Amino acid sequence: MAWSKTSRHARGYGTEWNKLRLQILERDGYLCQCPDCKGGFFQPLPAHEVDHIKPKAWFKTGKAQGNPDDPSNLRAVNKECHKRLTKLQKGHRPAVKVGLDGFPVED
Repeated sequence: MAWSKTSRHARGYGTEWNKLRLQILERDGYLCQCPDCKGGFFQPLPAHEVDHIKPKAWFKTGKAQGNPDDPSNLRAVNKECHKRLTKLQKGHRPAVKVGLDGFPVED
């Protein structure tokens, strides 16, 4: 993926975003709110990033209505969960390990 040629401020991540980001992290207790950590298999991990539940691009294309930076569309997440969630939103499927017998193998 090519680097964006626009500044982070032009993409909507300026001073106001920094303030909102801190509010979301504080609201969520600096704990990861992704589905796996929050109600799934893992104990919640420390969060230092904020994720758009519905991606900002959906609002630009009309797939979603409203304000992408509304607090109800934001959640605190850790770095690894943020990467995984972003890949899923872009349509990437997680890699599945397959054993010699051809069946999926769990870690």
